[in-house]
Amino acid sequence: MTDYPPADDRLKHLIAQQVNLGVDTWKLAFWIADGIVKDPEIRAELERIADAHSKGQPCGDRHCERCFAAALTETDR
Repeated sequence: MTDYPPADDRLKHLIAQQVNLGVDTWKLAFWIADGIVKDPEIRAELERIADAHSKGQPCGDRHCERCFAAALTETDR
């Protein structure tokens, strides 16, 4: 049994799967995903979001489902 996406390249594979919905070839999707994964600003943003979440703080991204759900839970109390 193989695990897909592979643990050592999971982020690129997950991005490529989404990009592949809008491009002509799987190869192009992987090329785009590779550029995204290797971009230092994107990596820094992912780390910033993960750091905020690990501390139980909102990340400040208005599209973050986790923070949106947490805000709803707090207002329901």
